[in-house]
Amino acid sequence: MAKIELGIRNLESGESGVASFDSEQDAAAWLRGRPRFTEVLGPAGRETAPQLSERLRGCMRPLDPEECELARRREAERDAAMAQRAEAMRQAELDAARRQRDEAAQADPQRPMEVRWLYDRGMSVADPNDARAITEEARAAVQAWVDERQEWVRERNQVVGDARVTVWPGPLPESARGRRVVSGTFVPVAAPAHEA
Repeated sequence: MAKIELGIRNLESGESGVASFDSEQDAAAWLRGRPRFTEVLGPAGRETAPQLSERLRGCMRPLDPEECELARRREAERDAAMAQRAEAMRQAELDAARRQRDEAAQADPQRPMEVRWLYDRGMSVADPNDARAITEEARAAVQAWVDERQEWVRERNQVVGDARVTVWPGPLPESARGRRVVSGTFVPVAAPAHEA
């Protein structure tokens, strides 16, 4: 029979570990006399049968009042540490977004712009950090690109549901070779009943 492993935590130090037993009887005997200030967190092995877990839980000596107080304190410390990590992650995300906005504000205003086109919402700038407005030239190029794809999928009783089109918003550079659309992708969806 495989060893029985239980996750444990020292309530005084906060350190976690594993207690390993050769049999259910050994585990049950240890749980009945559970060492003071040792909290049992549950089975450490993934393969522990639910019935066995229930039997072992029934053998465990409950925490006394002093142990309960220490356990509450450890949980409060754990919750505080988790909240601190979450706040640090949130702050890092805000800082990264701020940097991206600053970089976008300093970038070439004539750089390519990614426009998102949604069947039921029209066009918007895809990058939330890009504060530029969609120019009329860019709008016309995106609409023409989408209209062409609409023709492609119409025979399959579909429409363009979502498209992302990268376009030159202003004067075309020589490298564009007269084409305003740089690239694009789209997702077709089933046509609504009135369009079928």
